[in-house]
Amino acid sequence: MLYLIKQEMFKNYHKKSTFVSMIIQVVIMIAMALLSLKYKNIFNGTALFKENYDATLWIVFVLIFLASNIFLNEYKYGTIKLLISKEFSRTKIYFSKVIFVFIQSIVLYLLAIIMSFVINFIFTRVAITSADMKTFFTNIICEFFSTWLIVSLCFLLASIFKSSGLSITISIILYFSASIAANLMFMVIASNKLLRFNPINMLNITNQAGDAAYKHATLLPMYAYFIWIPIYVAIFTIIGNYIFAKRNK
Repeated sequence: MLYLIKQEMFKNYHKKSTFVSMIIQVVIMIAMALLSLKYKNIFNGTALFKENYDATLWIVFVLIFLASNIFLNEYKYGTIKLLISKEFSRTKIYFSKVIFVFIQSIVLYLLAIIMSFVINFIFTRVAITSADMKTFFTNIICEFFSTWLIVSLCFLLASIFKSSGLSITISIILYFSASIAANLMFMVIASNKLLRFNPINMLNITNQAGDAAYKHATLLPMYAYFIWIPIYVAIFTIIGNYIFAKRNK
């Protein structure tokens, strides 16, 4: 397993696209900071800092792309046969890729954290209170959890489809539609309280962390998100592994 993880890191960190995506992330963050300086009546510097200068949206796109392609490229270039011929089980191959994407997600979020402080120090220069710091790190943690709910679903879709384009398209559509649906299904949840545990409702984690009033709509205490999201991530990942293990057999 460790060998496979090292191979994934070697392959991906020898691709220009890996570093280009990080550069784009930083550029987006700087652009948002500059916009806040030019259009202060529209963009609030403190709010942008607490939202890591909108880096999360880009991180989600990058991880969707990575999770959707990381399996399909093995079939595209025929390397899956080489890995299996070396007596690596499909389960080990699958989880080595999941672990690599998890490591990469931590790298991207750490980059967002570091650059948020650097950009604020150089550009926006807003005063950051202890309450702002608490909100900043709470948002990071909540966004990390919600991101992995989406990414684990991407792994599942990537195990089903043989087209990376189709997998990416469906994942992005699901991401946006699920985010919209998460705010529209409160009436349904109110009529049947069991529905509050559905994965779409889990996407409200960041909203509820920022506004406690969401609790009355989601019918979930904050701690429930940190229990149920890992459960759904595990379920989607295990199902994806099962499909991948049975694929082309």
